[in-house]
Amino acid sequence: MPQPAGHDVDPALVRGIPPLDRLAGLCPVTDPVIVDGGANKGRITDRFLELFPAGRVLAFEPLPELARKLAKRFSGDARVAVHASALGPRAGTAELTVFSRRTLSSMLPPTGIHEKYVGQDIRETGRVTVPMVRLDAFLPGGADIIKLDLQGFELAALEGAVGILPRAGLILAETAFYPLYDGQPLFPALRAFLAGHGFAFEGLYDPYYDGDGRLASGDALFLGPGFFPGR
Repeated sequence: MPQPAGHDVDPALVRGIPPLDRLAGLCPVTDPVIVDGGANKGRITDRFLELFPAGRVLAFEPLPELARKLAKRFSGDARVAVHASALGPRAGTAELTVFSRRTLSSMLPPTGIHEKYVGQDIRETGRVTVPMVRLDAFLPGGADIIKLDLQGFELAALEGAVGILPRAGLILAETAFYPLYDGQPLFPALRAFLAGHGFAFEGLYDPYYDGDGRLASGDALFLGPGFFPGR
C-alpha cells in the first residue's frame, strides 16, 4: 500500500475497517442524534439506522433532485428528517456546482477533480442556488455524531457548528490531501480546527489513492469533548 507520508498522517492511523463500524463501536450511547451531512441517496443514513435502531438521523442534501428522492425514500420512517439544505458557515443561500457524477457536486469550483479521477467522464452540468444553514442555529440541542461528506466544504460546515461542537462525541469528515476544489482546506487545517475545539484525531478510513499512488482523500474520524464524560 502506498504510504501517506508528508500529509501529517501516521501510516499506523490509516485504518482498514469500515468507518461506520468503527464509529458504532466507539459511540457511548445507543440512541444518538446523528447528522448526515451530504446524505446523497441515503446509503449512509440507512447504515446509521442499522447500527443505531433507536437513533435519530437528520439528513442534509442540498441537490434538489437527490433531496426529493431522499425524502421519498425515508417518508415512512419517523427516525429520519430530510432537509434540502447545504451546511455552511452562515445562513442564507449558496451556489452549488453540479457534476455529471452527482456525488462530486460542491459549493467550491473544481480544480483537481480530473487528477483524482483519471480517465473518468466528469463534466460540470450546471449550477443551482440552494439554501444554506448553520448547524448550530438549525440544531441548537446538538448532535452526538456528525458525518460530513461535502466535497471540500466540511471545514466550512464545522465553522457553522461551533456552538454545538462541545456536545458532539464523534465527527467523521471526508478530507483531502491535495486540492480537488478551489479553496479547499486540506487535512492539516481540518485537524487543527478540531483540535482547537478539543477533538482528537482517531484515524483515517477508506483512503483513496490516485493513479500515481498518492493519498488523495479519506474519511477522518475525530473524538470530541462529548466523548469523554467529565473531561
